[in-house]
Amino acid sequence: MSQGKVLVVDDDRLTVTIIQDTLQEAGLEVETAHSGEEALQKVSMFDPDVIVLDVVMPGIDGFEVASRLRKDSRTALTPIIMLTTKGGIADKMSAFQAGADDYLTKPFDPVELELRVKAHLARTRAALGVQRSRPRAKVITVFSLRGGCGVTSLAVNLAVSLAQMWQVEVPLLDLSLESGHAALMLDLRPKHTLGELAREELSGVDTDLLHGYLVDHESGVRVLAAPKRVEDSSLVTPALVERVLTALREQFEYVVIDTPSALTDVTLTTFDMSDLIILVVPPEIAGVKVTVNVLDIFATLSYPQERLLVVVNHIFPKGELPTENIEASLRIPVVDGIPYDYAAFVEAINKGVPLVLGRPASQAAAVVGRLAYQVSKPEMQRSKPESPSPMLQRVRRTLK
Repeated sequence: MSQGKVLVVDDDRLTVTIIQDTLQEAGLEVETAHSGEEALQKVSMFDPDVIVLDVVMPGIDGFEVASRLRKDSRTALTPIIMLTTKGGIADKMSAFQAGADDYLTKPFDPVELELRVKAHLARTRAALGVQRSRPRAKVITVFSLRGGCGVTSLAVNLAVSLAQMWQVEVPLLDLSLESGHAALMLDLRPKHTLGELAREELSGVDTDLLHGYLVDHESGVRVLAAPKRVEDSSLVTPALVERVLTALREQFEYVVIDTPSALTDVTLTTFDMSDLIILVVPPEIAGVKVTVNVLDIFATLSYPQERLLVVVNHIFPKGELPTENIEASLRIPVVDGIPYDYAAFVEAINKGVPLVLGRPASQAAAVVGRLAYQVSKPEMQRSKPESPSPMLQRVRRTLK
């Protein structure tokens, strides 16, 4: 069993190899990156316990990487060891001001680096009180400021795909508080919803309590439904959402969140706690315009672009904006496009059977399955289960 997870960031591949070999021999799990940009991408997927970070790299240097990590709630307290040829007092001051916890000058003794890494791991575990018994869930939020573009459909089908692909339970949190339809799309009739949960004492909202509110679907998805009554939506506060997500992420591999087409305090809290935000864009001018506004807001909030994925949902039969035009306007790549299949999606909603279950051979289901694989944890992508699920087999065939 791994004694901890370390991300090593250095553009010198020989240095990376030396550190990787040393730490792996010490029983640590190691992921590597060779630039600041790659490091920021790897952090959100690998969730390291310690980061060993070079300063001088092409593109974003180590100081900037450290500064961005400290602004991110997920990595604000992750120990950072700066490793560099720069040993002057001014350089050290810059490193600590950027957020470094430790500083080691090249050439370095690999044994000393190993001891420092283990020391930071021990301090972190002592501060937490106990070592995490299981990896923290990856929280994935689906959002669009443009209503009617299929956010709930994508959230439901994504949750089902993750559950089916990896044979795990996946909570689906419906935060479309005034008009939530996630349970309806799964043909579920929950007795208890967020409306009732909001009336519980906040301090008592824990994993045991939440299990009584999660409604099980045969796919492996467990729905925490939106309030039944519109007037109860105001009871769901950012503090409650934070409490719920904190509890869920310690028990599951993934949490998927459906959101309303509004930038409320609850939605913003959700974004802050998300590992990945999937922005759904309809291929028309109004949809692109509001998405540009959302991206501007995210930039103001210092959300790293590595936490964002843009998906185009082709909700029109013709006359759509070309994908390259959308990418040019957003200044961010589109990772995939869900093909137009109005009849199939309407049938799925009316029957309460998600598209990926009712029509698994359809092009739209294939795209959602591929997206689910893309957003999966790297260790699961690398896994080779003895009996892979049918969905995993289908997706891996399309990727070959």
